[in-house]
Amino acid sequence: MYELVDRLRGNELFAMETDRLRLAVLKRSSSKMVADYLIRNRAFHKKWSQTHSDSYFTERTQKDYLRYDCGEYAEGRLVPLYIFRKGEPDRILGRVTFFNFAYGGMMSCAVGYHMDEEETGKGYMTEALTEACRMIMDVMKIHRIEAFILPNNEKSLALIRRCGFVHEGRRISYMHINGRWEDHEAFYLLAPDQKSV
Repeated sequence: MYELVDRLRGNELFAMETDRLRLAVLKRSSSKMVADYLIRNRAFHKKWSQTHSDSYFTERTQKDYLRYDCGEYAEGRLVPLYIFRKGEPDRILGRVTFFNFAYGGMMSCAVGYHMDEEETGKGYMTEALTEACRMIMDVMKIHRIEAFILPNNEKSLALIRRCGFVHEGRRISYMHINGRWEDHEAFYLLAPDQKSV
């Protein structure tokens, strides 16, 4: 079960902890650490992630992204959670991001995630995604979380199902991935006390 953290580190705007992990919204001062994570996983993430230019992988660009992230987080439009092992604050393991928030009659958002190649297969993303979704539903009162996954990404498809998401259909030409527009499988997760009938 997750726990919200009262004592934040100097580079954090928000943090939560699970059994093994700390998930945090990072400030601009973390740009070098973020760039390092992206650079070492560039080849691994390439076939699953949206298309990026070379400049995306620089500390300067990541500082701009983190500034944007912090502003959107403050406005309730984005929750970008970087993943760390507890007690290891200097090495990012991955990221879970909640975006496309809709309030009022919808109370929904979407989620995306990625992991360090060396840390896959250890259950970290299952733990991070499960508890982060629980926190979003508990704290922000979100009713529905959506996820969109490439049809050939078998590990991610298995992960999203393991975390309780239900398959809904296919989004045609949903995102530009590795140089081309790709279809994605659509999944959803409903808050436990609000299952559809």
